Amino acid sequence: MSISDGNNFLVSAIIPTHNRSRLLNRSINSVLNQTYSAVDCIVIDDGSTDNTTEVIDEIKDDRLIFFSHKSNKGASAARNTGIRNSNGEFIAFLDDDDEWLPTKLEKQVEILRNLPSKIGMVYCWMDYFENGKLIYEHHPKLRGSVFLEVLETQRLGGCPTLLVRKEVFDKIGLFDESLPRGNDGDFIRRVCREYEVDLVPEVLVKVHVDHGKKRISENDKVGLLNHIISQKHKLKVFRRELENFPLIRNRILKDIGDSYYRIGKKGLALQYYIRIGVLYILQFTIIKFNNWAEKY
Repeated sequence: MSISDGNNFLVSAIIPTHNRSRLLNRSINSVLNQTYSAVDCIVIDDGSTDNTTEVIDEIKDDRLIFFSHKSNKGASAARNTGIRNSNGEFIAFLDDDDEWLPTKLEKQVEILRNLPSKIGMVYCWMDYFENGKLIYEHHPKLRGSVFLEVLETQRLGGCPTLLVRKEVFDKIGLFDESLPRGNDGDFIRRVCREYEVDLVPEVLVKVHVDHGKKRISENDKVGLLNHIISQKHKLKVFRRELENFPLIRNRILKDIGDSYYRIGKKGLALQYYIRIGVLYILQFTIIKFNNWAEKY
């Protein structure tokens, strides 16, 4: 059952965490210190072996809600635990090593609450910092029906930039727990396939990359294998849409081939390069046949 604070919609902010107790205070406090007060902060300890529980116990705030997994299940499973146990009309996400700026929820809620239900989520801009220094800006300007823009590459902000209507999950489902990488993009694509999106064109999320922990987006051998899994998943989940956009499909196939080549699996790379050629020839033949049929 959802609750509200006067005319304010409740936001459930979900933070998955795993062995980052020394960083967790920053992310939690950036939620609890929002200028928008109708928020609960759901932290899911995803099988940590450090002192995460002690860090949580030291925070005295009734809006902090804590769940734990006995074993490490991954960020998607942790987010899904948070979603299932949320009470908010709106759902937001934050990674345990990042932070929101104080007005993040206030500005996003003000927009989303006044938009029609066909707008499923609002995102904002995010900047990347290393040792306090700005190293990268991510400021997309996509709004409305943007599915084609995100089908090949996730061009919106990451999960920490999102504010999502709770009913969106009833329609598109939760995060895919089978994906070791690309789960943010998969979720965002599924939202954009069914809903329009809007944005707050301001930097409201700070992403920190200076804590020495390996990120799942790195392109070492394991990272590339996980990337291949994500790309193959994309071909399967969005198969019907990609049939109508063969150029996008072929670029995804080429990306898989290139990734296999980079890790030394040249035979598998060749298979995907061949598929590009076969699909191109088939597409060309169908077009020629249709043109011939129209004449006769």
